[in-house]
Amino acid sequence: CLSAASGFSVAGSVHARAAVPSLVPALRGGSSVPPASGGFSEAFGRALGEARGHVGRMLGSCGLCMTKDPNEEVKDLSHRSENLSTSRDKMFDTITKTSSHLHKKKALRKVAIVGSGNFASAVAPIIGRNCERLAEFDSTVKMWVFEEQVDGRNLSEIINTDHENVKYLPGITLPNNIVAVPDVAEATSDANVLVFCMPHQFLGRICETIKEHHAPDCIAVSLIKGVEFDDKGVVLISSMLSKQLGGMDVSVLMGANLAWEIAKGSFCETTIGYGKASSGAILKDIFDDPLFRVGMVQDVSGPEACGALKNCVALGAGFCDGMELGDNSKGAIIRIGLMEMKKFVQSHFPGVKDETFFQSCGVADLIVTCYGGRNRRCAEAFVKAGGTKTFEDLEEELLNGQKLQGTCTIKEVYKILERDNDLDEYPLFASIYRIAFQGAPPESMIGSVACYNSNSEVCDIPEMVTAGELNMAEAQ
Repeated sequence: CLSAASGFSVAGSVHARAAVPSLVPALRGGSSVPPASGGFSEAFGRALGEARGHVGRMLGSCGLCMTKDPNEEVKDLSHRSENLSTSRDKMFDTITKTSSHLHKKKALRKVAIVGSGNFASAVAPIIGRNCERLAEFDSTVKMWVFEEQVDGRNLSEIINTDHENVKYLPGITLPNNIVAVPDVAEATSDANVLVFCMPHQFLGRICETIKEHHAPDCIAVSLIKGVEFDDKGVVLISSMLSKQLGGMDVSVLMGANLAWEIAKGSFCETTIGYGKASSGAILKDIFDDPLFRVGMVQDVSGPEACGALKNCVALGAGFCDGMELGDNSKGAIIRIGLMEMKKFVQSHFPGVKDETFFQSCGVADLIVTCYGGRNRRCAEAFVKAGGTKTFEDLEEELLNGQKLQGTCTIKEVYKILERDNDLDEYPLFASIYRIAFQGAPPESMIGSVACYNSNSEVCDIPEMVTAGELNMAEAQ
């Protein structure tokens, strides 16, 4: 009965021949549906192709012989005919178990994105493509969406139907395997990898729900650029997530990554800071792309702290643009800002190495944010408004529902510096806070950094002339 399937000839009884249809689905892992007559030899042959050696050995254990000649009878079989039914059942049971082993696949890793804003929607196509391409990942990537109404339709419905996040990243097509889910429990159910990309102010209640539904071996990566603070000092978002999710291993992704440019396919780099090498390898597979190259550092604290503090420096860069001081002044603010970032990070996280600041998460992210980010843009508008608008006003006016991170962070940094009597060691951070929240004139920032460590007994900063005033004078 097996000769038709494998190209060999096996003599057997009618009972054995009648049982063959149930063997096909057993080897394929399917239900016991008899194959169509006439195509049995070809179809069954393909099914047994890889398992032929196993079948041969099992047939041998049942006392059957195999030969290449389809007309040759197997010798010495007649005296076993009375036991063939029992042998057949044992053989099929063994083949079924072997087939199950051969066809058993390792459980695919499920990736879930927690958040659906501007940046989450920009990296979602990269995650979707990699999960579709790599065999170890489930091709469906669920993305939790905070449900909103857009032109009378649910945002999740628009994403799943039109494959576009029209609210936060219009004009960019999302892959079909990115599935918007408004229920965070459903979105993260059985997930092996959680990608957090949302305002950190809302993490507490979200994590309470998620921790009851993710897979036991779940890891997480935070794309959130911000930090929290308590009485002891800086609290990293990755530490918060790990604590709220029962000690989960949490990595970070930080870098010079403006969402719109990623979405358009412009080449850029990013940095994954990880603790466990196994987590780093998984995350690199998920994010690495020819146009989104991933650098790896075994350091979570450094990249994450840089990702928060660069937003403070970007406020200073925006003040420069608002005063129209030009690129020389802005370049100086960026350099001084980098040095204050480095000093602050290494004083609070002594294990962070100098090299971290030369990754994409360090100097590259700082430069990009000081030229193109939302914090810079709002800071420029703040200066030009001449004190008539607060940062809260500008956030609502300019950011379409997104949140500023630099203003929240500089408030907390200032508290720590004040508590530790370190304000004099951080003239840029201190002056940015005073301009943003204490009514200091924007020009005071230049005075603060220019006089820092000055050898002059009296540091006298002359009245500044803006680029706009120079242009007006030239025109006159």
